[in-house]
Amino acid sequence: MRNLLKSLLVIAISVIPTVAMAQPESCTVKHSGSKATIKDFAKAYCSQCEQGSFERQALTAINKGNSKKCVVDTKNGYVKYSTKIADGSVETLEMCVWNCDNKNEKLVAVNHLSEGGGLDESFLEFYRYDVKTKLMTHIEHPFVDEPQPIDMVDLSVAGDDVVNQVRSARNEDMNKYLPIYSLPRYGKNITFRMADRNAIHPALQRTGTLIWNGSTFSVDR
Repeated sequence: MRNLLKSLLVIAISVIPTVAMAQPESCTVKHSGSKATIKDFAKAYCSQCEQGSFERQALTAINKGNSKKCVVDTKNGYVKYSTKIADGSVETLEMCVWNCDNKNEKLVAVNHLSEGGGLDESFLEFYRYDVKTKLMTHIEHPFVDEPQPIDMVDLSVAGDDVVNQVRSARNEDMNKYLPIYSLPRYGKNITFRMADRNAIHPALQRTGTLIWNGSTFSVDR
């Protein structure tokens, strides 16, 4: 997965492909309780992925429940599975769910992370779940506006040289400024940081926030 994610980094930050990974386009969510939980969504998603994939590995851990590598928080609608791979980096799959203003729908996010290789990577995708049909369908990012590199710069302390450096980055130079997303276990907002923690001095970086309003996300600027 790491090599595949690296190929995404050459794409402009405002363009996040929905077909770059072999994610399922739709999943039927089976649940035994009165309503589907995050564990049900995780099972529906991961079971559609190829045998031997990282997602199937995560599914095994999620089925077993909480451990050092796995968090299954049905109350807060959040699951996370992390493991260290051969090159020393850490691969993570995290998922969470939001209730939509439309009472018949939920939003499910799936975030694939690779961290520790110098340039971290994140691939974020979304599904809309229909409570009536029990179908989880892949959708475009429900973002009012896309995070930009400058959103991860603390403008209260960064000098003009740093601001110009970030604003003028193009092509492969933008890779280090791509957003690394983190889904919320608590609260409703998604956060993001720079792919390279040393792209600019850490003291000049800030964590950006995507604010959830019940149907879409907007960048808190």
